[in-house]
Amino acid sequence: MIGLLLIAQALPPVQAVQPPAESSLNAPLPQLTPAPAPEGPLLPLAGALEAARTQSPDLAVALERVRQAENNVQRAWAALQPTLTATGTLTYNNFPATIFTVTPGPPFFDVTEGSNWTRAGTLQFAWNLLNFRAFPALASARQQVDVSRLTQTQQRRELLLSVAAIYYSGVSLRELAQVALAQARATREHAVEAQARYEAGLIHLSAALRARIDYLRADQETRRAQFAYAISKSQLAALLDRRDIAFELAPPPQPPQEIRGTFRELLERAMQERPEIAAARANEEIAARLKTDAWAQFAPSLAVTGTGRYNDPPTNSSGEKRTWAVALSLTLPLYDGGFRYVALKDADSQLRQARAQTRSQGARIEDELRRAILDLDSARALRDEAEQALIVSRENERLIRAQFAAGTATQVEVSDAESALFQSESTALQQRLSVQLAGLRLANAVGAFDVAGGSW
Repeated sequence: MIGLLLIAQALPPVQAVQPPAESSLNAPLPQLTPAPAPEGPLLPLAGALEAARTQSPDLAVALERVRQAENNVQRAWAALQPTLTATGTLTYNNFPATIFTVTPGPPFFDVTEGSNWTRAGTLQFAWNLLNFRAFPALASARQQVDVSRLTQTQQRRELLLSVAAIYYSGVSLRELAQVALAQARATREHAVEAQARYEAGLIHLSAALRARIDYLRADQETRRAQFAYAISKSQLAALLDRRDIAFELAPPPQPPQEIRGTFRELLERAMQERPEIAAARANEEIAARLKTDAWAQFAPSLAVTGTGRYNDPPTNSSGEKRTWAVALSLTLPLYDGGFRYVALKDADSQLRQARAQTRSQGARIEDELRRAILDLDSARALRDEAEQALIVSRENERLIRAQFAAGTATQVEVSDAESALFQSESTALQQRLSVQLAGLRLANAVGAFDVAGGSW
């Protein structure tokens, strides 16, 4: 004990240290970036999806295409319906008309001078009673409506998937901004402590400067995350056809629905429920019907026409102003330069093309499903590892800080521990987001996304 007292008396007293005049430590430490105030009410995920269904201009375009396809059905029906056309003319001639009138005796006709005005009217009725090409055209027009509806369903699912993905990404960025803010707060407190320890002569100037650098970097990460969160809200607003970002995002109360089953079971389900494969099969049937249309060009057509005319002055020798006629015509195409044979070959080619597109669509769906399953398994494994790394990083950061306070750890070790902790927290958030997004993509690959129109 006496020896310790003698050693303590021999040590010089602690002297206060002032940073050099040109040192940045003389400048006040910048204030912490505050957390942004809420810009509006909470927009839940269900509300965002519903807004996308009802307000998206892209879905409005797809709906109009369905209506246009329905109008094409009416056009196809028009080929089977009769037509009625009325035409009226009023003509002024520079010479008056000459009217011939039949008389009972010689000279058996009378010539008189008429008016310079000529009036004529025609009423024509036409009906194709037998038109074999109209029936495959009508069937194809009806099936095109189904294809348009399937395309609309596909676009709606892709839009809702984008909305959900951006929503989850925005939630992750908001949590990252909170983590960055907490990290910046801790590093600022440490920077203040490091400067005080430097001024007390306990650490070197470089250690205090390193602590201030760590705080400034952490504050930059906070600002970067806050701006990224605002950008994600802007992207979401664009999909919802909103002109503002006066809303906030929050984690959904329930996680995305988990899809279970073997690869073969999920593939069979996808082949039954994916609108893309259903549309490809419908296009294959439409292409097969082109062969029927090509053969119909060899068949005869039967049409009936009726015409009623009014001419003043009359143009016939009987002096009748009103005449009418009915005709029944049968048309048999004998030779058209080989056009019909080309149509048969083209129908075969388009059918082969449609079948190849169906096989290609099936291969793409299978590949998409396989990759979605692998992505989900990988995301889950990486998430579990990231959670373990986060636990270790938190423990290491607490230990290094305690050692620094005791004077047994350097500022470099503190900086490395803080950087590792922030990186671990950021990675853990990213991997949680990856699991959520991979689950959404798997649901979309199976065809279970937006099945009921309101389950997501």
